[in-house]
Amino acid sequence: MLKKDYLCKMFTVNEIQGFVNQGIQSLIESYEHSRLHLPVEYALSSGGKRLRPVLCLMTYNVFSDNFPSDVLYPALGLEIYHNFTLVHDDVMDNSSMRRNRMTVHKKWDLNTAILSGDALCMLAYKYMSRCNPEIINPVLDVFHKAAEDVCEGQQLDMEFESQTYITEGEYIDMISKKTGALLACSLQTGGLCARAAEKTVNDLYKAGIALGIAFQIQDDYLDIYGDPNVFGKSTGTDIANNKKTWLLTYALHHASGQDLSTLTRLLENKQEPERTTRILELYNKLGMRQAAEERVSKYLEEALNIINTINHQKDRTELLTEYIQSLMNRTR
Repeated sequence: MLKKDYLCKMFTVNEIQGFVNQGIQSLIESYEHSRLHLPVEYALSSGGKRLRPVLCLMTYNVFSDNFPSDVLYPALGLEIYHNFTLVHDDVMDNSSMRRNRMTVHKKWDLNTAILSGDALCMLAYKYMSRCNPEIINPVLDVFHKAAEDVCEGQQLDMEFESQTYITEGEYIDMISKKTGALLACSLQTGGLCARAAEKTVNDLYKAGIALGIAFQIQDDYLDIYGDPNVFGKSTGTDIANNKKTWLLTYALHHASGQDLSTLTRLLENKQEPERTTRILELYNKLGMRQAAEERVSKYLEEALNIINTINHQKDRTELLTEYIQSLMNRTR
């Protein structure tokens, strides 16, 4: 699949994304023998930010001047696993759209979506195991932990749907697992493949968790305030599905009196007329936009501060920190 190593000094984001896209395309072509080829290709070719493999390769590039195939393979494995979670999450949430396209279970059927998701999961492990044999144990250890955390985070997310109240601490625990764990694993994998020191790999984990929290709060924000034509799916779905987002934990903590009574009633009764609109009005009354933006900035700063300490040559981390900052200015 990946026929050569890439030799250079510091790669640009576009170059790294090009390596990832080329790798994904080669993977798709090599999977043509499978009866699940079409839904797997559909899931992997839907675009997206390719955030996890890009973070992995950019972290690796902080310590190394070349991209051997044994780092490109696990980087792709992270993207494959992420897409597996999206296919199954869409089934559990009964979502009809993903990235401005029909979800896999809507385009085909429920069983095909489950099976193609399983196939993606197996492919992810296959690619993760193609790292350098000398580091396969630590790479698979961090990947196993991330995979377990993602599943636990998704379970917490579903359990929270039936609860009226959750605390911010419970929310942070959930998204640290559901979103933060795989981002942390992406940074860790890049560090491990570059033979970074154990302390550095541990710091990369902490930075990834903080980044994951910032990223998910931004995602929660965009579900309410984003442009659906840009965001890639309908806005307000988190409210409609009683998802426990950071915005909701903030509202429950800061609303009082009649506002709190109204919010509680709306949460307990999904059939309430104009429910989503009325909850959004309460969010606006509580200054939700500014509060969410401030919280995203807090966790983003935490992640960047850690990353700026992992290499004494600032120019080696500058591109990575600039890329991470750009993620918080996204509209989808």
